[in-house]
Amino acid sequence: MKALQFKFPGLLEVVEKNFPLCGEEELLIKVESCGVCGTDFHIYHGTAPAKTNTILGHEFSGVVVEKGNECGGFSIGDKVAIDPNIYCGRCSYCREGKVQFCMNHRALGVTQDGGFAEFVLVPVQQAYKIPSDFPLDIASFAEPLSCCIRGIDRAKIKPGENVIIIGGGAIGLMMMQLARISGAAKLIVIEPDKYRRELALKLGADFVFAPDVENLFHSIKGITNGGADTIIECVGKPEAVELGIELTGRGGKIVVFGLAPVNSKIELYLQEAFRKELSIKTSFLNPYTFERAVELLINKKIDVEKFTITKVNLDNLTKVFAQGNNRQILKYQFQNQ
Repeated sequence: MKALQFKFPGLLEVVEKNFPLCGEEELLIKVESCGVCGTDFHIYHGTAPAKTNTILGHEFSGVVVEKGNECGGFSIGDKVAIDPNIYCGRCSYCREGKVQFCMNHRALGVTQDGGFAEFVLVPVQQAYKIPSDFPLDIASFAEPLSCCIRGIDRAKIKPGENVIIIGGGAIGLMMMQLARISGAAKLIVIEPDKYRRELALKLGADFVFAPDVENLFHSIKGITNGGADTIIECVGKPEAVELGIELTGRGGKIVVFGLAPVNSKIELYLQEAFRKELSIKTSFLNPYTFERAVELLINKKIDVEKFTITKVNLDNLTKVFAQGNNRQILKYQFQNQ
């Protein structure tokens, strides 16, 4: 079978791999769709870790083509979405319910072979059934959405709050929709790209701004009566976090969600944080949120069909990484032809 293998930072290679054999508690999945995540770009550029000679791709869905003897509840032909994060269940963090900090954490597409391949083996507990009539290119959004749900859980948005989302990419637009479901009274998206700002309005934003617009702070503080209750940063750059801190109102909170390159730092004015009683939170992985993500997608509570998705094969996927992200495209997806 063909697969896209991560050799080392800066080099991805399409390779021929032996057809994987199914273990007793494993499913063999024919990959139908696998999204390209910002983390994948970080791995390619060497600013996030991954095991060398691993097949990347952790946002995927597909069809069960073979199953082990201990895989009750699944049948050949089932559509599934895959949670890539595998926890040991035995370490002290897992036993305390803090599985995202698992000391033996493994991840499909990061530490072991993932979805940029024609077929992939997955532990049966990582698979979630999808209705037979549900499109698998939409189902592959379950993984990034599950991470967004964790971020929203951390934000603890109360009905009636004013919420700012910094970044209007796929993550920011899913986060914005989750904030609306959570009861945000006013939703503001800050995004430099005009196309993404217009899409944010179509998906329910009340106000959109470019980060360099004149009088940005004056405008937003007028809309929010002094500053936002909740800021969710979805960019992964220090300047985006610093902007969010400045736009947070008294008693407000910011969730730093975007994955920044290693060694990134921000400047924090301690008296300002002190006087605001500012809360700064982060969000890591997707503990216990994957099934909720699947349910939101299946029941059409989160709209990703309006996203601009470019579908590519394995050969063209190498070009995507080499050329870098195009802001006019919200999502690249590998499609198994």
